[in-house]
Amino acid sequence: MLLNWLLRTLILLLIVNAGLWRGSEQAWAGDWPQFLGPTRNGVYAGPPLAKSWPKEGPKLLWQKKTGEGFSGPVVADGKMILFHRLAGKEIVECLDARSGKRIWSFDYATAYQDDFGFDEGPRATPAMAQGRVYTFGAEGAFHCLDLAAGKKLWSVDTKTEFAAPKGFFGMVCSPLVEGGDVLLNLGGRPGAGIVAFDKVTGKVHWKATDDE
Repeated sequence: MLLNWLLRTLILLLIVNAGLWRGSEQAWAGDWPQFLGPTRNGVYAGPPLAKSWPKEGPKLLWQKKTGEGFSGPVVADGKMILFHRLAGKEIVECLDARSGKRIWSFDYATAYQDDFGFDEGPRATPAMAQGRVYTFGAEGAFHCLDLAAGKKLWSVDTKTEFAAPKGFFGMVCSPLVEGGDVLLNLGGRPGAGIVAFDKVTGKVHWKATDDE
């Protein structure tokens, strides 16, 4: 648990502090709105990073203790989304990316249990696109939230609706927004290996494959 907290805190600090100090001015690194970044290749394309750090390390801007989970934070429009689990709830928090101040929070109950007793938080990194936040929980709860206020716009219980299995380490797929769709690899049956949802309404556009 301590290692998990330290790693997640480090990730938060690196993203917020990705634009390192040049004299007295800070260069903002830009958005990182989904798994693997804006171009889905894990490449950072912002201002040049500092070639060296002071002996005491980079300046600490803020830090936050988090709950369980493997979901990475995402950033867009000056807001950071943190998806984690505290007690019996999966929680989506929206923070000011520069200050760490909470803007809003959304949560729902979860009873997910890891087969290995290691970590029972969400596995999938959220996606942010055009003022919406998409999250996918360890039990298959798929949510679309309004980025400005945290209001639930729509949700789908993929475990029930598509007979999606728990899998080896829980349900894990970072939502992928492409055109008018948001796609999930569910491994559902029948024919719901991949499902494309309307990114605005949540309506199913198409399903494909019987693959896990």
